[in-house]
Amino acid sequence: MAKLSYDILEKFGALSTSKSGWELQLNFVQWGENKPKFDLRSWSPDNSKMGKGLTLSHDEIVALYDVLTKVLAAEHAPVTDVTGNDDVDTQSDNADDDKPRWGRLDEM
Repeated sequence: MAKLSYDILEKFGALSTSKSGWELQLNFVQWGENKPKFDLRSWSPDNSKMGKGLTLSHDEIVALYDVLTKVLAAEHAPVTDVTGNDDVDTQSDNADDDKPRWGRLDEM
């Protein structure tokens, strides 16, 4: 099997770290002679090995940002009653209608 050629041009940050030290990272990577892309995957501590991941073009990462903005806005939106009053009692029957179906992401 041919050696996979890559160059991490910029590291944006780690999203999580496993017990073994591998990190889920968002980087800007050039794979072989291809155009560099945004890359989200697990990397070993020395970046010599990688797990499966995904690559995103600039347009795709912008679209992902737009989607995530909507997801997070829905999660943190104040609950509104039928009269339009914000911050109503969340114990009411209608409170669940305004919440995202997945609940709060930080409670998962």
